[in-house]
Amino acid sequence: MAQKKVYLIRHGVTIGNAEKRYIGSRTDQSLCEEGIKEAEELKSRIPASFYKQIKKVYSGPMIRARETAKILFEDREVNIIDEFTETDFGYFEGKNYNDLNGDPVYQEWINSNGEDPIPGAEKREDLIERSLTGLMKALGDMAEDECIAIVCHGGNIMGLLSHLTGENYFHFMTRNLDCWVMNLETDGKNIVATTYDRVDLRNFA
Repeated sequence: MAQKKVYLIRHGVTIGNAEKRYIGSRTDQSLCEEGIKEAEELKSRIPASFYKQIKKVYSGPMIRARETAKILFEDREVNIIDEFTETDFGYFEGKNYNDLNGDPVYQEWINSNGEDPIPGAEKREDLIERSLTGLMKALGDMAEDECIAIVCHGGNIMGLLSHLTGENYFHFMTRNLDCWVMNLETDGKNIVATTYDRVDLRNFA
């Protein structure tokens, strides 16, 4: 079995994130001033020991992911994997709690603990399948015992970790610039075992 390590990093803050809006694949925002500042501050605090182990860097195609990857890995080539696009939030896209409060569609979704499909949105199983396809593309380029970093979106991270571990999707909600590490065992075609942990990049040891 091959052992592979993957760091999943959520992109920095956009204006939509700052306003607590559902910002998905329909809204290709750049990092806002706050997001750039926070990413640069994080970059300055990540120790060289983290960067030394990273053999390859990947990003989704959306601007906010690519900009974050460029800041955090400024001297490295960033390889784009199209499957690491954020999910489509459908009816919720671009809206926040103030917009949706009192909306019966939103209330029904809340009452379902987020399990009911959002009208017009990408199905969760499609998000998971797409994100897994992207992950397998990245793993296919890796040698045994190598380590990579993927800068992507909250939906990709939640989908991958919930699918690979069998745990609840919402357990893996991830703030901007937060990071998870996955330790994967593969048989060359499939992922057969997964362990994971949150990683504080500011205090990486």
